[in-house]
Amino acid sequence: MGTSRWRGLVNSGPRRPRAFTQDTAQVLAVDKKTKQLRYLPAGEGNGEMEPGVTWRRHVAQGLLLCPASDCGLPFGRVVAAGARRHHFAHRPGEGEHDDVTGPETLWHLSAKDVLCRWAATHPDLEDWTLHLDDTPITLPDGWRRPDVLAVSPDGGKVAFEAQYSALTGTDWKARHDFYAKAGVVDIWLFAHHGPQWRPATTRQLRRTELVWRDPDWAATIQLSGLHQTMLQHGVIPLWLDPTTQTIGTATTRVHPANTSAGERLWEDAAYTLPPRRAFPACHIAADPLEQCDVDLAARELLTPARRVHHEERDRLQADEQAEQERAARVRAQLRAQQEERTRRRRAAEQEKRRAIAARAAEEQAEREKREQEELRRKEEERAAAEARQKMPLAQQFPPVFEQEPPSPSKPPWWKPWQRRA
Repeated sequence: MGTSRWRGLVNSGPRRPRAFTQDTAQVLAVDKKTKQLRYLPAGEGNGEMEPGVTWRRHVAQGLLLCPASDCGLPFGRVVAAGARRHHFAHRPGEGEHDDVTGPETLWHLSAKDVLCRWAATHPDLEDWTLHLDDTPITLPDGWRRPDVLAVSPDGGKVAFEAQYSALTGTDWKARHDFYAKAGVVDIWLFAHHGPQWRPATTRQLRRTELVWRDPDWAATIQLSGLHQTMLQHGVIPLWLDPTTQTIGTATTRVHPANTSAGERLWEDAAYTLPPRRAFPACHIAADPLEQCDVDLAARELLTPARRVHHEERDRLQADEQAEQERAARVRAQLRAQQEERTRRRRAAEQEKRRAIAARAAEEQAEREKREQEELRRKEEERAAAEARQKMPLAQQFPPVFEQEPPSPSKPPWWKPWQRRA
């Protein structure tokens, strides 16, 4: 099987980082001097935090604190060895976080910090004002406070919501409508664990739209009622892994409606597109957050996977247009053939009717000729009979009058013979 077109689109550029692996590595720390969050980039545990100051030295001086609200202790070391991502770690016996609220708070805090730092360094948002969980949006019927709010110089607003807790489709629709009413572009990013992240079942993985997948796609998860509500309103679900600063985009391999069962066995017969509302699961295409843009016109976070969706949608539309044109040509050809067959059939029927009419005319003429001859014969016979009636009997029956008298007949046996004298 040859290399398909969609692989060239999805695999373009450097290999994407491994993400959405449920890694609990702690990569955020609070700087004791500046009270600001510090992010440990991947593979930089042995490097410098700032010129002349390494991460290890800063941790050894006790200047990097755990950001968990129920902890606040200084980290004891930087783990920068082995295959695991570089991260901070507490000293043995310290930093026992709560299993429910602690990790959730850390992930949410990490997500907000990652989004804020990304927006601050994005070239399209450099003149925008950023608010981290401190600026509410008010309307007469209520208010909401987004996790990260970006405000443009001309007053445009983009709200980033990192959703880590459970949320129903009805509640999301109410919040989405609130932001739309306030003129705010809302971008929702879900957690890569918890209620928003449920791996697909074995039965779901057998579905047609999930059979083919890019090896670099991070995972295959179920689409909840919330996600299907978003798809119904044209919003593509996105997931955020703050540890690797990766955005996950819901994607599938969709076959066109007119594809036969045999064609579904080939990769080139499908298109990389967002899932439909009826799909129970989807693949997660992982992309670096730094490669994403905010599309204000489309009111979405434009990830590389979404660019692929747009390209594939254009290709699908072009293919459908070509298929419609081909079908129109076939229909026109069939219609022309049908019209030609109809024309020939009608011409043959007309020719047949003309032949039948000509044969009927010939038969009628022949019949009339025979009738005329019969009438003429009868008229001649009648005239001859009338002429004979006017003639004398001798002329009428000349054989009778012209014959000699009959000879005497032999006398009967009972008469005696007369003796001669």
